[in-house]
Amino acid sequence: NATHLWKEMAPASIARTPCDGVDALDGKIYFVGGSDASTTYGRAERYDPATNQWETLNPMSVARQGVAAAVLNGKLYAIGGLGLSSVEIFDPGTGQWSTGPTLPGMVCYGTAITVGGKILLVGGRNASGQNINQVLELDPGTNQWSQKATMPTARYGHKLVLFEGKVWAIGGRALSDTSKVETYDPATNSWTTGPSLTTARYFPSAWAANGRIYVAGGY
Repeated sequence: NATHLWKEMAPASIARTPCDGVDALDGKIYFVGGSDASTTYGRAERYDPATNQWETLNPMSVARQGVAAAVLNGKLYAIGGLGLSSVEIFDPGTGQWSTGPTLPGMVCYGTAITVGGKILLVGGRNASGQNINQVLELDPGTNQWSQKATMPTARYGHKLVLFEGKVWAIGGRALSDTSKVETYDPATNSWTTGPSLTTARYFPSAWAANGRIYVAGGY
């Protein structure tokens, strides 16, 4: 269909691997942290689709490789990263970062999503470099992280998509690149096994639209 074409837009300021450090807020795309072969960045920037332009924001207090990002109550959360259990919160109203609730331990290459007014941080790697199946939930009411039912497969580099009221954990890297898909039901705090991908994908792109889930690319 000629109406469905990929188009290249304005590039980000620096080529770097975002992991999960990208999210949308108020119709703009935020890209925080990331790394390349030699450098880890604390950089934060914001893309406006209306103008096809990037704007450099105040940087985070620390550089974050393998950071996870989520949006809650109009603010952007930058969660963990390699060697980090800290969380920072960006307020678009002030343009400033503040300190958020610390994770129970280091998590890098985890993936975050907001569901029902709470942030879920799913999987990743721990301080020992092991893949984890940990699921943490941040409740803004208590401003604390709590443990939820663990994901069946310990992995990192997966994508989370909210679809039909459930969180779909798609692909990633377990012992090797995986095609596994598992779904989390926030209402029952339980996991079930979903249909596998046809191709194992690590750090893929994934999104829900038109009553379907789309998965593309990956390592």
